[in-house]
Amino acid sequence: MKQTTNLNLVAVVMLLCFAACSTSKDKTAKVWQNYVADKENGKKSLLIDYSHAGYAYGEKEIPAVSSLNYPYFDVTKFGAIANDTIADDEAIQAAINEAAKAKCGIVYFPKGRYIVNKGKNTSGFEINHSNIIIKGEGAGAGGTEIFMQDYMHHDKSLFRWTSPHMFTFRPEGLDYDAFCATNTPARPYKIKTDVVKLAPAGSYEIEVADAHLLKGISYLILVMPYNKASMTDFMGDVEMRPQWERINEKGITANEVVQVKAIDGNKIVLERPLLTDVKPEYGWFVSPHTVITECGFEDIHLIGNFQEKFVHHKNKIHDGGWKGVNMAHVTNGWVRRCVFTDVNSAVRMMGCLSSSVLMNVLDGQQGHGSVEMTFGTRNFTGLWLDRTDVGQWHGIDASHMAAGSVAWRISAPQGRGFDLHSGYTRATLYDCYEAYDMSGNGGSYKVEPHHMKDFTLWNFKQTGPAVQQYDYWSMQPRKDNPKSPYWGMAVARPIVVGFHGASTTFKEESIAYLESVGQKVYPESLYEAQLTHRLGKRPAWLDVAMQEWETWKVSVVKD
Repeated sequence: MKQTTNLNLVAVVMLLCFAACSTSKDKTAKVWQNYVADKENGKKSLLIDYSHAGYAYGEKEIPAVSSLNYPYFDVTKFGAIANDTIADDEAIQAAINEAAKAKCGIVYFPKGRYIVNKGKNTSGFEINHSNIIIKGEGAGAGGTEIFMQDYMHHDKSLFRWTSPHMFTFRPEGLDYDAFCATNTPARPYKIKTDVVKLAPAGSYEIEVADAHLLKGISYLILVMPYNKASMTDFMGDVEMRPQWERINEKGITANEVVQVKAIDGNKIVLERPLLTDVKPEYGWFVSPHTVITECGFEDIHLIGNFQEKFVHHKNKIHDGGWKGVNMAHVTNGWVRRCVFTDVNSAVRMMGCLSSSVLMNVLDGQQGHGSVEMTFGTRNFTGLWLDRTDVGQWHGIDASHMAAGSVAWRISAPQGRGFDLHSGYTRATLYDCYEAYDMSGNGGSYKVEPHHMKDFTLWNFKQTGPAVQQYDYWSMQPRKDNPKSPYWGMAVARPIVVGFHGASTTFKEESIAYLESVGQKVYPESLYEAQLTHRLGKRPAWLDVAMQEWETWKVSVVKD
């Protein structure tokens, strides 16, 4: 009873706070008020809880390196020389290898410019162990620069965009190309056990046929194989476009990466609630998910050498020749306080859980993409500024079975908007996102739609021209190109709240819930409000990060 009373008091205080902050132009959203009431009454809400996204599930700050008792591996001690013309690849990889032998470490780059990828290096740098952080001496003037002199060469003729990244964090032996090539987690599941009982969304427990197979395993992946029986559950009552080959032929597939808290008999107790109903009749099974944890990349200015005018899908160089950081199967990982210049793509998080990209700037020439959150669960991109000359071709991306992803306080005023890159994406929040328009979506039409149910767009600011009767689920060919198989964004019944900036209007039949078009709402950030409500108080890291961001970005941005 005491806990319930405290939660009710928190809810009342929060609502009073939001009401006090509201002006004649900004009002407290009704859907938020309903969410708070539903939580207190134990009812299912229209809004799902996105607040578990990010490092440590949003509950604490990314650690400062100074607080970690890790050994330092200075790349200059391994032969790297700043500000010369000689490539430093071997020295950098040697420092990374020594950190791996120590089972933890800070691979440190003193200030200066380091040359990498000079010639035809095709692999970049590999970090295959937990507790390794790549750290520079600041991404601003006079800090640490890593310059990619040449593009990343590769022989993947079909999938041009799957070129290697300059820095890749992944468990040793993980073949992440299988994900990109098939748009499905196509791995041999050597150990797996079927789900045998319904586990509803919000549940912390899964019952399986034989949990003994999973003894001692900390991270699992829940997988639902392709099936058509689940179409209504994931898509609602929408009609499919005829050109969507995969969903029309195979149906739906989904996955969710989870952390194990305990195993009791055949019951698996989870650290976090499920994002969806896990129904045994759809063939859900559980398998180990190999990860590395607590890896970081921070305080570095990573500079590509892409100087051409970007042309989408022109060739390997334009699609993916200059890529920054890839985190694959990383839990509690991060990319922080970095600047990415003249790159095709800055960051990818693939198959990750509770990892964050926080306080970063993208500038220079327009490239292919910015941040990709794919195949993983509860990952987070926040405080991101896109200053490329005309904005990246694709904005912040949640795609390919990603679930519970959050993009928070994103600024891309010249950019083409956020990117839902198809492939059975679900449960995504784009929160306080500023962009020129919403047309940054991609992916082959064969693997559309762009997003299944539970997409929320909260306080989106459009800086470009208004669109009239925007349709999230058009069943008609494009008027400007009737023969094109791309008929525009397809999001199954989104929730749109506080859309403002331009006088865009929406086709309401395509939307599950629409509130306050043309008017910003309170709470300003849904993620912040849900996280505060869940924890009973506002976590300190939110305000610390926002304050640091305002100061830091001024120090690195050059007009």
